Amino acid sequence: MKKVAIFLSAVAVISLSACNNCAECHAATDIGGTEYELEELGEYCDDELESIEASGYNVADTIYLTADGDSLPSPVYPGNVEVHCGED
Repeated sequence: MKKVAIFLSAVAVISLSACNNCAECHAATDIGGTEYELEELGEYCDDELESIEASGYNVADTIYLTADGDSLPSPVYPGNVEVHCGED
């Protein structure tokens, strides 16, 4: 019985480690050589992850603050900005 439990545990670990390729993503912009995080976008997996990184994020309104609430050195105007995923 103990061997069965160990086997099932091993299968569960392997199955969970083979799960989707997922990462947390955020919209970002570069101002004067410094990257600023504009907005947390949440977690994306597999094809959605590749798609959002490739297509970027459309900013609808002028942004004056970072995701943390700090002032940006210059506003970010409506348009497309980069999306970065899997970064700490």
